[in-house]
Amino acid sequence: MTTQKCKYRDCKEKAVSLSEFCWRHIENKDAYRDNLLEYIKKNNSIKEFYLRRVEIPHFDFVDVDCQNVDLSSCNLAGTNFSGADMRHCNLAHANLKSAYLDNADLSEAHLSGCDLSGARLWHADLKDANLAEANLSGADLLNANLSLVKFWNASIKGAKLLTKHNFALSKKFFNRYAIDEKGPISAAEGYRSLKQYFMSVGRYDDASWASFKEKQMQRRKLLREGNIAYIPSLFMALMCGYGEKPYRVILFSIAVIFLYAIVYFITAAIDVPLKTVGFWDYLYFSIVTFTTLGFGDITPKLIPFFQMLAGTEAFLGAFMMGLFVFTLARKYSAR
Repeated sequence: MTTQKCKYRDCKEKAVSLSEFCWRHIENKDAYRDNLLEYIKKNNSIKEFYLRRVEIPHFDFVDVDCQNVDLSSCNLAGTNFSGADMRHCNLAHANLKSAYLDNADLSEAHLSGCDLSGARLWHADLKDANLAEANLSGADLLNANLSLVKFWNASIKGAKLLTKHNFALSKKFFNRYAIDEKGPISAAEGYRSLKQYFMSVGRYDDASWASFKEKQMQRRKLLREGNIAYIPSLFMALMCGYGEKPYRVILFSIAVIFLYAIVYFITAAIDVPLKTVGFWDYLYFSIVTFTTLGFGDITPKLIPFFQMLAGTEAFLGAFMMGLFVFTLARKYSAR
């Protein structure tokens, strides 16, 4: 809907929809609310309306088409938006305290600085929404879709039913969970807030996910800066997922065992009395060396290089076993 400049003298604001004045200069605000309510009942749509700063608390917008509506800085406390189509809606700095947003489509909506404290967002779709600096304290987020949201400095203290599954990108095969990661600094801060929240409510597996993603964003920042610290950070990610992924330690250990076995095989590094040595002997030697068992039935040749090679594998094995215990305890305990 086309908006015009407010007709009040020297006012630079736009006139709100269904009026010739901005909200501040509408004299009979109750009459305007009645007119707006009548329009909604008749058309079930306020698509592309301009309603900046309008005060319409406890209004009924159930199943109403609110696409591209500008509701920035509005007082919408207790308003019922259940089932409303609010895609691309501008709700920046709006007051949505205790509002009902069940099954509302808020994908790509602008909610920065919005007060959603105590709001009910059951099954609401907020994919790609901007929640930077939004207040979600006490909000009920049962099955709300928060995938790829901008989450910088959002307040989630006391939020209800928030889990990593709210951030699921897909429900097919291997699930992935993420907020908006275009800015690694803001994304890292968002994941840090989620980590602290999950810790406070005892969701340690979810906290582990958020902690890993936080460090992943920090690594991405190092890459953008060309910082050499990116290399050890990448190595830690691959080796143990920054202490959050025990299975990576197992996979890395298996890779090390096979790599050393291949090196032993290529260089003929071991001695086995009265026996033709095959690859399985080299693999067996690599396993017992990595695990520091050292049965003594197979030994490296008495050449310093081969002895040092076996020593480095034994050191790596002891290190990886300790790392595995640490990551396992970190992931499945109170951290």
